[in-house]
Parts: sequence; C-alpha cells; structure tokens
Amino acid sequence: MNYRKIELHTSNNDEKLEMLLAQIAKWHNLTPKLWISDYKASAEEIEETIQRIKNTKNDDLYLAVAEDDEGHVQGFIWAHKQEKSKDSVMILSLYITENYRGHGEATNLKVMLEEWCRCEGIKTIQTTVHYSNSSMLALNQKLGYVPGMVFMTKTL
Repeated sequence: MNYRKIELHTSNNDEKLEMLLAQIAKWHNLTPKLWISDYKASAEEIEETIQRIKNTKNDDLYLAVAEDDEGHVQGFIWAHKQEKSKDSVMILSLYITENYRGHGEATNLKVMLEEWCRCEGIKTIQTTVHYSNSSMLALNQKLGYVPGMVFMTKTL
C-alpha cells in the first residue's frame, strides 16, 4: 500500500483531484450506513463535504490517502486544525475499503497524521467514533486515544 498526503492547491490535475474529493466525500457521507442500514447520502451532502474540504485553509487541512499497487484509493483520513485551539486537530473521517480492513491501513494513516501533527506543533488529536464501531474503538485505544464524552440521543 502507498500513502500520500493530498495538497489541494498544488495539484496540476484538477479533474483527477475532483474525482478523488468526490470519492472521499461519498465515503465520508456513507459512514452512517454502518449503523443505519437504509441510510442514503444525498448528492447535496456529498457536494457540501467537497466544498468543506476545499474551503479549509491548506495549512489547517490534513488529507491523506492509501492507494493499492495499481493506484486505486482504498482509504483516506481527513482532519483539520481546530479553530479555537490551533494546537488541536479533529479527525473528521477515516475510511478503509472492506477488502483492506484489518491490515494496518487505518493505523498507518493515523501514524502519518501524528507525524504531521508533531511537525505542526499540534498537542492533541480528537476524534469521534460510533459506539458500535468496535474495531475503530479498539484501534484508537491501541494507539493511545482515551475515551471521553458519550453523546446520546432519544427520538420522540
């Protein structure tokens, strides 16, 4: 697997970048399908995610992909520096395609993010994980993340 950080404002191939951002946005917006079986992401939500990525200052954005030997993207991590505390980063999304899960790809992407954070003077990384995503909960704890707040909802 090959890993690379995406630089939005230095790409010479805008069409390829647009396709990559669309795939990342689609994966990001389909994540709730893991716990809501009939969940569907709208084209509008996907476009909003693309714009959210593009509108993040390049210095504040961390976007990296994992590509197989043929150059096909098999996963990504998306994070950004927090507005209020510039020494903190929030992971907004981490996704690995099913065939590559359990092979260390998510770990490698998180380690790359940690290296970037150290270079940027970042002191903390935050993330959210759905309570039923036991694999990601276990990975985060293995990497030293400490559980915090539990957000709960009751629908009436």
